[in-house]
Amino acid sequence: MEAVDREKEYFGGVNSANIFVKRGGEMENKDLVEKVYSEIHDSEIVDLARRMIAIPSPNFGEGEIADFMFKKMEALGMETTMMEVEHPTEAKMTRQPIGRLRGTGGGPVLMFNGHMDVNVTMPGWTVDPNEGRFEDGWIWGLGAQDDKGGMAAAFVAIQAIVRSGVKLKGDLLYCPVATHKLGGTGTRTMLKKGVTADYCINIEHAANTVGSVIVGSVRVKIRTSSPGLFFRFTDEARNAYWNPVEQQAVCMAAVGSSLEPVPEGGWLTFKRHPELQDFPMIRYDAIHKDHYGRWCDLVFQIRTVPGMTLESVRRDVENLIKKLKKDHPTLDCEITIPANGPDDPFFMDPTELPRSHPLVSAIADGVELATGKPANVGSVERIGNFGDGNVLHAAGIPSVQFGPGNIKLYPEWPAPDERVHIDELLVTSRTCAYAAIALCGPNISSRGIR
Repeated sequence: MEAVDREKEYFGGVNSANIFVKRGGEMENKDLVEKVYSEIHDSEIVDLARRMIAIPSPNFGEGEIADFMFKKMEALGMETTMMEVEHPTEAKMTRQPIGRLRGTGGGPVLMFNGHMDVNVTMPGWTVDPNEGRFEDGWIWGLGAQDDKGGMAAAFVAIQAIVRSGVKLKGDLLYCPVATHKLGGTGTRTMLKKGVTADYCINIEHAANTVGSVIVGSVRVKIRTSSPGLFFRFTDEARNAYWNPVEQQAVCMAAVGSSLEPVPEGGWLTFKRHPELQDFPMIRYDAIHKDHYGRWCDLVFQIRTVPGMTLESVRRDVENLIKKLKKDHPTLDCEITIPANGPDDPFFMDPTELPRSHPLVSAIADGVELATGKPANVGSVERIGNFGDGNVLHAAGIPSVQFGPGNIKLYPEWPAPDERVHIDELLVTSRTCAYAAIALCGPNISSRGIR
């Protein structure tokens, strides 16, 4: 089904007199925003999203879509480089294109970051997951909302700025990264190679809410051990023996239950965050013991809240185990935090930006302009989730997670029949364009645009 421009239908309720960029409460640059918006067409968003979905891009299999996006970015006039990304533990490589739209100078750099890799194909799909089907306003396929649809919308926003002739002072970075599903490895590689910015919109499925408060994650590994003991044993050997699985049962009882809020005043040190009432939260990920093995590994993660750090979690776990050893002298365990060592890609710091932060304000104003309704700001649809924005924020780049796609459409995630609606994509695209103008600043003279 061919896309038909529907801007008037969807945005017809927005009074053009309300189109502005806030500067200290003043209404400025209305004409420039309107000029850029006139170059955003849903038919182009749909076309690009469908073409991206049609290119399979599993984790560490992003080469073909990286090449496709490289050509699109280069054709738009971006300074584009292809960056190799190395697997952190295996001998294999992938690649990702990084594009920069140069400003006229003197303004901040805004990054659009989102991932090209997609979830595994869950059973139960009723449409071809790589067709990019478009019907009744919905685009279907792997990555439709996570993150190919949103990245298509962001690209069309940058394209609209270029076509409109509006010149920004600051640069725009467009970073469709690889291997997000492996703990943000593509984004971590980008940072190691010197790519930086003053602000980042991390495109993630958030139902176009503004994710300014995001949980973190620390994975903990506890290894319990015991002397070898089977069926024949002395009383002395029996007294020194404690099955490592049973030791883990005691550890788990002390840590608490999965998917329940950890109570304040317990073994974890934190202050309850008003946006994250159900966190911190424990989730047990894995437990393993060989049949004749003398040790047993338990891996669990703690979804952390702002104020909690890697060091505070490590201290809390050590204190918990110390207390357990006092009560159970034969407890024999070793702790590794993060679970995979110091370079564990799955460790994420929590993030928080105030509502008054320029990045948060710019995105929230853009959403309100695009929808005619106040933006939802805070943890909202990203509650319990984290993304590459956590990695960027920890590196000193203020980041907000924002984008189309409502995860509540599905009973669990990942899910079959992933889809996103064009109305959502239009809101995303207009919001991204608005934020770019608001943050990076158009270059204005008395004679107009230059």
